[in-house]
Amino acid sequence: MRRRLLVSALISASLLSGCASWFESSSRFEPTPLQAVRTEQPLKLKWSGSVGDVEQGGFLPAYQNGNVVVADARGRIEVYDALSGRKVNELELKRELSAGPGVTDSLVLVPTADGRLLAVDRASGAVRWEQTLTSLALEAPQVGSEVVTVRTNDGRITGFALADGKQLWSVARALPQLTVENNGSLQRAGDEAILAGQAGGRLLVLSPKNGNVLWEASVASPRGATELERVTDVVSRPVFDAGQVCAVAFQGRVACFEARGGNLQWARDVSSSRGLAVDERNVYVTGDDGSLWAFDRSTGRNVWKLDDLKYRNVSGPAMLGRYVLVTDGEGYAHLIAGDSGRIVGRTKVGTERLTGQPVSLGDSALVLGRNGVLAMLSLE
Repeated sequence: MRRRLLVSALISASLLSGCASWFESSSRFEPTPLQAVRTEQPLKLKWSGSVGDVEQGGFLPAYQNGNVVVADARGRIEVYDALSGRKVNELELKRELSAGPGVTDSLVLVPTADGRLLAVDRASGAVRWEQTLTSLALEAPQVGSEVVTVRTNDGRITGFALADGKQLWSVARALPQLTVENNGSLQRAGDEAILAGQAGGRLLVLSPKNGNVLWEASVASPRGATELERVTDVVSRPVFDAGQVCAVAFQGRVACFEARGGNLQWARDVSSSRGLAVDERNVYVTGDDGSLWAFDRSTGRNVWKLDDLKYRNVSGPAMLGRYVLVTDGEGYAHLIAGDSGRIVGRTKVGTERLTGQPVSLGDSALVLGRNGVLAMLSLE
């Protein structure tokens, strides 16, 4: 039942190599000092507040029909109006949780610290149903119109009926001896597919209806002389857009595939456990050293690389309008022009040690720090 996680070994390796680690505090390099920015596009902090104990990495906020839903490790679920930041509901489950929520109009789906999945009524807080999981879930459930999908720490992905919690299917993959803790590489692509980053640099695409494997591909192959050097895991969310699926691996590469059949379109070497984002032209990746890369979506050509934020514990990127948004470990949000890699806006947010990538909502974005600060950013 206990997943074999690479924690102290990875920190030690990062100290030896000089790279900023996924575990954030392990870099021996000083953060790159911020240079003054000539503001070309103002970045506005619309609202912020404190949401409780989200020290673990899997407690991302969820957005649903004008509301922001946040759960914390102590079992508190809070619902905020996305426009104003006003709290509109609070539920106390009195159950410790292991990751953040998946949401529908009427339910909040959360995994518990004792290996259960709860379906909670959003209005009353009553538990509609609960199911036993095969292990701990460290990332939010992915919710569709009829099926909720959960990945557990033993390498298993399971689909449950949203209506009553009945288990519909389960798919398991063996884990290597060492893995990076995975707090969020499961991504739903509508009701057609589940994208699942895997240990060993694999990408798995499943049918949410029955769990059938639609296709499976290699983002990156393990390589190196030692077991530590061969750790190559996809631990950030893959992205589906316009017939293309892209993913990136720690100690590996970024790769894009044809969505229907999984044929590899291109791949480029870059190590990232922090994630990627796409727009109509480029794929944007935050490297594990805090550098930001842009690759042409069609060819994989390197469009630009930004080193101004290296060693600043930079988040994965998210699209904010036509710009790229990242945040850093000192609580700053940076707005970057997608065509040039130029920083065009910056604001202080107050988050510390982010729980994951910003959550893009089009012309606004949510960020959550492990200090419990939740903030909504927008373009002025």
